[in-house]
Amino acid sequence: MLSTSVEAKHLKAIDLEAAHFCHLRDRSAILRMREKLIRLSTRCGQTGAMDYLEYFLTSTENLKKAPYLVLLVRRSDVNVFELDAEDLIAAVLIYEYKVMGFYSRVFSTSDFNGSRAVIAPVAERARVSSMVCRYLMERGAQVVMLTFAGDGNGANPEEFVGAIEGDRKRWWTRQTREVGATIVLEKTLDQTLAALGKHTRRNLRYYRRKAESELMCTFESDVKSSLSMARLIELNQASTHPVTNVVLERRYSTMKALDGLFCVGVKTPDGQWISLLGGRRHHGISEIDWQMNRGGLEKFSVGTVIRAFLIEHEIAIGTDRLFFEGGTPHSMRHSFASEKTIDIVVTKRSPFVFALRRSAQWRTLGKNFLMQTLINPTLRWDLR
Repeated sequence: MLSTSVEAKHLKAIDLEAAHFCHLRDRSAILRMREKLIRLSTRCGQTGAMDYLEYFLTSTENLKKAPYLVLLVRRSDVNVFELDAEDLIAAVLIYEYKVMGFYSRVFSTSDFNGSRAVIAPVAERARVSSMVCRYLMERGAQVVMLTFAGDGNGANPEEFVGAIEGDRKRWWTRQTREVGATIVLEKTLDQTLAALGKHTRRNLRYYRRKAESELMCTFESDVKSSLSMARLIELNQASTHPVTNVVLERRYSTMKALDGLFCVGVKTPDGQWISLLGGRRHHGISEIDWQMNRGGLEKFSVGTVIRAFLIEHEIAIGTDRLFFEGGTPHSMRHSFASEKTIDIVVTKRSPFVFALRRSAQWRTLGKNFLMQTLINPTLRWDLR
């Protein structure tokens, strides 16, 4: 998802063993580091990873957790806020789960593909991740799971082991996943569609024509300034997958307040929205965060309709890639560019972790990827 910069090639020879650790655990304090983190991410070939730091720190899910920013730095003689961007070697943004308001000592990153979690040169991300796991474990963590964007080849186990080992033995495992969620946009619509599957290509064209001819709908490329909360509530109540008021209010408030966020929509001649889609734009990438489709229009596949309009619009404004946060069940997922993500999980040998695993076996885990990983029978755990 994120571009590779030329400058990142000069960061491979970092002496991680000489790095100093520090961490911040307050949202306002972490946000004070935003500009330096943006510069670090650019140096590490992860341009855009920290541009929307405030947006993700205040998501409805992340507000339930305590954020931790762990930094590997070159200097220990100054306050963290006095460090220059060039003093930062790597950064890891991770969250601690809270249960009934209490800190659980269970940590996990929040993005499924790891693109915003571990900011480090690609050659060092495995070692940085394992070093941060050890850092947190030595400070009382019971479980730590870090997810980072790989280089397509996975990661050698030896890159983890040396950094994980400490004065106490711990269980650890790793896995490499395929998490493609990006469509590359060519210079023309026909060229872009030609790279998609035959079924997807047909549906994008067919359902757009059908909606235009039978519903007389039109595409609005900039809904951000004109959309009212009342209209958003009305569509949500009539949508195929309504969200809670808390989620809806955040979508609306962040869309209005934050630069770079966008919203597009499809509406009928009487002004009724049949689909809305929101996301973020940066560095030639449009990242899709959410979509709402009006129910009762299944024969028109309005979710496909708005994506057909969106692809054409993004090509017209010069967007290089479309990224779908969290992926998508739409058939276009079969045409996503291949991307690799690596998870590393470290746990203590403790009654707490034993009880956590046992309880996970009897619970409905939903989208809790950490708990799913802890009881994944295909993973091999080693003791170090």
